[in-house]
Amino acid sequence: MNNTSLPVTSKPSFPARLRCLASSMVWGLLALLLLPSSGFASPALGAVLDPPPFSADAREAELDRLIAGGVHTVRFALDWNRVEPQPGQFTWQVYDALVDAALARGIEVVLVLGPCAEWAVDPAWEVPADQRSRSIPRSTALWERYVRGALSHFQGRVQYWQVREQPTSKNFRGARSEYLRLLAAAAEQGRSLDPDSRIVVPEPGRLGVATFDQLLNSDSRDHCDALGVYLPPSSGDLPRSALAWAVLTNEVLDPAHLSHVPPVWILGADPDTPQNDLLTHYLLASAFGVSRCYLPAEAISRELFLPLAHLDYRGFLRLGPDVWALLYQGPDGPVVAAWGPRPNELAASDLAPIADPEAVRRATVLGGLPGSAVAPTVLGPRPALIPGLDAPSVAHLGPPTRRDVLEARPGTDLQHLPLVYADYSMALLPEFGLCNRTLRDLPGGTAKEEDWYGRPCLRAHMTSRKGEEHLDNPYLYFDVDDTWLHLARGRVPVVITVECQQALRGPKKLGFNIMYDSITGYRFTNWQWVDPGYGWSCYRFLLDDASFADRSGFDFRINAKGSKQDLWVAAVTVERLPSAPDAASQHRATESGS
Repeated sequence: MNNTSLPVTSKPSFPARLRCLASSMVWGLLALLLLPSSGFASPALGAVLDPPPFSADAREAELDRLIAGGVHTVRFALDWNRVEPQPGQFTWQVYDALVDAALARGIEVVLVLGPCAEWAVDPAWEVPADQRSRSIPRSTALWERYVRGALSHFQGRVQYWQVREQPTSKNFRGARSEYLRLLAAAAEQGRSLDPDSRIVVPEPGRLGVATFDQLLNSDSRDHCDALGVYLPPSSGDLPRSALAWAVLTNEVLDPAHLSHVPPVWILGADPDTPQNDLLTHYLLASAFGVSRCYLPAEAISRELFLPLAHLDYRGFLRLGPDVWALLYQGPDGPVVAAWGPRPNELAASDLAPIADPEAVRRATVLGGLPGSAVAPTVLGPRPALIPGLDAPSVAHLGPPTRRDVLEARPGTDLQHLPLVYADYSMALLPEFGLCNRTLRDLPGGTAKEEDWYGRPCLRAHMTSRKGEEHLDNPYLYFDVDDTWLHLARGRVPVVITVECQQALRGPKKLGFNIMYDSITGYRFTNWQWVDPGYGWSCYRFLLDDASFADRSGFDFRINAKGSKQDLWVAAVTVERLPSAPDAASQHRATESGS
């Protein structure tokens, strides 16, 4: 963003300044009357800490710096390895010092239960040493002793307890059912030892809406006092993040279907996430009523986050793709927070009518000097705060809905079409509502587009040489356009049709199944052997429990792992059915332990 200085002008006369002051006062009063009283306060800012090693001086200095930056709460792991280095032998000194220092400054502490003590992992599992902390304990009793010790020791000082950190396959070597057992045990210990304790349940990452939808429709919902999400790695995912927020807060957490709606927290972000991305995600989260936002401690500064502390969300003007603009109520009247993914010259009047030109000239890029964003301005990745606009008269009040987010996206609205496809023989539209090209950095999915028997195809490669299986790329990942289907919850039956080259090496040499995002997580269809021959065959798979909620960045993948030859796929079609047909000849999905 270009920081533009204010032009040098002659000092206005006293009557002119008086008229300007009166205008500003009238505008401020009108703004307060125009904006509705309902809205969302900015999320309480929190910091994610890594406690040891902290010297006393460093600890005091860091906490003082965070307070100056607007931090109200800190979150860090109560490392099981450190507090119980040997079975039954607890040591709390390092954590006592940090907790007490934070509480003395009025900072609330949230403790994360985990990671796993290395000695608690069953040796028979042969878990590599560097992965034992991500594992699960060999018995629930060991976990309960650790939880019980922590709750008892910090009773009266710590109220919120998070159960493990981001339970994905990367951070948690266990099945979802095993995580839920740890969650239930922690919640039961909390209820019995400290009635004031509260449990925070984290999702695996990428704003896992489907995970929470599944959780809140199970018996585990009684163990959940707050839901915790993790920010995606970059603001390039902002459109998808906005959709996830809209679906989570407007649909999954619908008070009409839940007896208790837990608050939503942001639990953290990748330490390498640029500050601009953290700022835009923080602003977006405030539009959906997020109550707390924990960010890496090193990313928090007074200049960037303190100006946001007293802004209450009211509505939105734009939801991208070139410019995002959200309306807030500040201490002195309405303020528009605006930014863009790339530099974009835009007059402030393009966002809303100008009510107070002098106020607009005081617009500020976060972290910049007053007047660092003026009309016309160049909006960029770092948000600008623009006062003086008649934004309430043109804003869409309240949090954005699924429809609002999808309508703001560029491209074709596919919601009324019966099918989407990927067919690489079509030069103009090889991917129409169904994409593979953007997913080729996913594990085992480095597919290539190659001509095969006169047709452009996607090639899933299987290495035939023993010992080189790690070179395989057996997966073809696909993502269905969100305007066509997103978080269907099994209400819309779909049929996936795969057209592929027949098995050149004979019967039972080539086969595949489909792993897809269902209402209960990823599932596999039955295995399909490809007919032997030299032609092309089509195979149809009926899914009557599909969700397609971008659970891990993709909706389904074709899995050819185990085949004795490469799989060549010419076309994939996903068709939405009005109702489930008689599927005696179709392939229904079976449960998978993956």
